[in-house]
Amino acid sequence: MKAQKLLLIAVLALFTFTAFAQVEGQEEMIKRRAAEKVAQMNDYISFMASKKKSVENRLYYKEKALNLFIGKGYKYEENGIDKEGVMMEVTSKTRKTVSHPLMRDYFHNLVYRLGAYTDVKITATEIADIKVSELRQVDTNLWVCTCQYDQAFEGMRDGRPIYRDVTTKRIKCYVVAEDTEDGWEYIILLGDVYALDTK
Repeated sequence: MKAQKLLLIAVLALFTFTAFAQVEGQEEMIKRRAAEKVAQMNDYISFMASKKKSVENRLYYKEKALNLFIGKGYKYEENGIDKEGVMMEVTSKTRKTVSHPLMRDYFHNLVYRLGAYTDVKITATEIADIKVSELRQVDTNLWVCTCQYDQAFEGMRDGRPIYRDVTTKRIKCYVVAEDTEDGWEYIILLGDVYALDTK
C-alpha cells in the first residue's frame, strides 16, 4: 500500500513537472493567446452595445462572449469557494462608486439598458498593445495571468457624442493545461474584470 502511494506521488510529481516544463516552453504563445481571447471578448462587447445591430444579433454575441469565461459566466468554484459567476467592475466619470455586476448581467445591460443613448460605441486596446503578466502556477495543471487594456465608451444621441470615458481594465485569465493524444493543449478562460482608472 505504501509503495502504491509513493508511486502515485511520483506519477503526480512527474505530471506536474511535465506540465510545468511544457508551459515554460510555450509561455509566449500562451500569453499571446490570452491577449487574443481578451480582444475577442472586447469585440463581442462592442457588438452587444451597438444599437445598429438587431437585438437577436446582439443576444447571439452575448452567448458567444459568455462562452469565453470560466463557468460560462455562471457558477464556478475557486480555491474551495463557490462563486455565482465572474464579475465586471463598472465605473463612470459622473459616478464615484464602482458597481460589480455579474458578467451575464453586465452583458444583459449592454443589450437592453442603454436607453439614454441612440447608439453606443465601445472600443478597446488592439491585441498587440494588451499587457499580459507572467504566468503563475496555482495548481497541478492550472496557471493564471492578467491582461491589462483600455476600454473607451462613447454614448451618442442623434449622431452626436454626449458622454465619453476611457477605463483601464485588468482581467484575470485561467490557463488549463491538458495532456491529450495530440500533445499538450492549453485552454484559456477569462475571469473577473477590474476597473483600475477611469478618465
